[in-house]
Amino acid sequence: MTPFWNKGLLLTALLLPALPAQAEEYKARAVINAWDRAVLSGELAARVTSLPKRPGASFKRGELLVGLDCALYEAQASKVAAENKAAGIKLDNARQLNELRSIGSLDVALAQSEYAQTQAELNIARINTQRCQIKAPYDGKVVTVLVNQHENIRQQQELIEIVADQRLEAEVVVPATWLSWLRPSASLMLQIDETGARVEASIIAVSPAIDPVSQTLLLRAELAPSAELMPGMSATAYFTAPSAE
Repeated sequence: MTPFWNKGLLLTALLLPALPAQAEEYKARAVINAWDRAVLSGELAARVTSLPKRPGASFKRGELLVGLDCALYEAQASKVAAENKAAGIKLDNARQLNELRSIGSLDVALAQSEYAQTQAELNIARINTQRCQIKAPYDGKVVTVLVNQHENIRQQQELIEIVADQRLEAEVVVPATWLSWLRPSASLMLQIDETGARVEASIIAVSPAIDPVSQTLLLRAELAPSAELMPGMSATAYFTAPSAE
């Protein structure tokens, strides 16, 4: 015979509503990256004349980062500009003589070709003078300066590394099996290793391919701008997934 107190517990259990399924917490490793990070190289062989920004300094888009000696290229541009002007005068004269039937159309065509050639050379010379000033392509900070003032650099030599530190994202590597519950735009929490700060984020992209060896997947998560975050920081990402009822 069932004791009275056991009958009471059984009746109570039958009358109580079922508890909702508890959410499960998953965690994975993450790293903070910048959307824009670049090492700027020199396109000319020249002497460094100006380095206004040092490592850690902030800059705005269009500000000068590296200045190069442009005297030679400016002189070349002036020379080609004079040649282009002379070719233009020669072309005008050829057209006038052609109207007077003093020369043929071939002479006019040759004068026009010479003018077009000098115009192209002038454009190249002007591009070279513009390359003497390396300006910031976006707002950011200087990571490191790879040359010193007064040094002579060669073409394609790396000069300065920059980063847009206000546009950050997190890259998270998770097991591919999480695809059974992971959804785009899902939210997550990042706990930064270096500072202990907790930052909210949301998934903006899921890699379209799974690594066949590790059976893992790469996620990209959007972060709000924060003075506490820096590119290269590592973190633990916490996800909340609903359990099956």
